[in-house]
Amino acid sequence: MNANPDPQPNMPKACHFTHILAPVDFSEACLHGLSTAVSLARRSGAKLTVMHVVKHLPHGSHVVLDAVGIQQDWERPEREKLAEFVQTHVPGDVPARQVVRQGKPFHAIVEEAREQGCDLIVTATHGYTGLAHVLIGSTAERIVQHAACPVLVVRGRGGKPAEELAPRWILVPTDFSDNSRKAFPFATALALEFGAKLILVHVKPGIPMTGEIPLNFTQEQIDAVHAQAEVRLRQFRTEHFSEHLDTTTLVLEGNAHECLIKAVISDDPGLIVMSTHGHTGWQHALLGSTAERVVRHATGSVLVVR
Repeated sequence: MNANPDPQPNMPKACHFTHILAPVDFSEACLHGLSTAVSLARRSGAKLTVMHVVKHLPHGSHVVLDAVGIQQDWERPEREKLAEFVQTHVPGDVPARQVVRQGKPFHAIVEEAREQGCDLIVTATHGYTGLAHVLIGSTAERIVQHAACPVLVVRGRGGKPAEELAPRWILVPTDFSDNSRKAFPFATALALEFGAKLILVHVKPGIPMTGEIPLNFTQEQIDAVHAQAEVRLRQFRTEHFSEHLDTTTLVLEGNAHECLIKAVISDDPGLIVMSTHGHTGWQHALLGSTAERVVRHATGSVLVVR
């Protein structure tokens, strides 16, 4: 019998976000993130802020000595460009506040979300990997690392039309910790909203925090641990997810982020919903982040909850 027969009343309402921040850089790729932000704002009735960050003041702005004059000098054309972009790509039935800030993109975005009390940032990543990723860097990963609110990263490439978020399946990784459970309410709410199948996943041994499998284990012992993990995962599903949801479990072996990425190779649109350890700064750098690696390499959208 289900120990928690119907946890739905305790779960957040579907798409319960109240203020969504959508950063844009006017590229084709960013339209994927903006389209998703617009659709979620429409579904939830959330406020929408569309934001553009100017990395550096345009050449020549320094000749204006007055500080206010400098700001007006670079802000005016950027605001006009953002207004035209919003008018073109945001439907009239979704009111959008427009903001232009100057600075490092990830820092400006995180600060805007904090100051405005946003409970979701929706950003696109350009989809580069390998050397191109190293050269360009990833604002999305840095937002995931530093933002206090959930971040939805939408994979987008120019030349492919933007689509609304409509997952057929939602992959939810867990290491059985309380921290991993932070993603469960969001996964449940989105599964209810979109009628998506939930896939609860546990990866072993490649997650450093588990320490379940010593290096000298025999194959028989490894098989036994795998079977125990499957039993535990099914129990975890019973304890934390409603029996009314279409939910399945999956135990994988190997490196955490590699297994999660391989598990979602599918033609059907889907979503990974996962928590991050919640550490920032130096402690974050020491521990590393499976979430950021998934964001970097996943072919689809990833919602990261802190």
